[in-house]
Amino acid sequence: MRRVLAFLLIAILADAAGNSWNKIRYSGGSVEAKVNPFDWNTTLTVTSDAIALQIGPRQSLRLKPTQVTVLSYGSEAHRRVADMVALSVVATPLALFGILHKSKVHFIGIEYKTEDSMPGAVLLEADKNNYRDILKVLSTVTGKSVENAP
Repeated sequence: MRRVLAFLLIAILADAAGNSWNKIRYSGGSVEAKVNPFDWNTTLTVTSDAIALQIGPRQSLRLKPTQVTVLSYGSEAHRRVADMVALSVVATPLALFGILHKSKVHFIGIEYKTEDSMPGAVLLEADKNNYRDILKVLSTVTGKSVENAP
């Protein structure tokens, strides 16, 4: 019963004003972005109709929740996004740079299909204080369960 209430509360909050986090680091994926691996300059905003990612000052990604195919956490997220980028035709050394770094962090992987049905993925590193909230909201908005959830 508590879980149902928690999910309903998160869904209501996501519909009302959206949820936004700025203590996130873009760690790699199919979005080509030049980021400093030490800067937490990425912002994730999730509403009931969009998932928006602002990577640094110049690069952004906007997805509909229906475009998301898989959500993953931890080493599973790291592995899945690395596999997706390695198999992608648009993979570049820049996209792989952040994925090859390995350590004990809170990785969140988001795999999606673009408007033209091409696969894409992003790997985010969340702060220890916000990763659970991000996973809950993403799961609620997309309707996908998180693989390897904490």
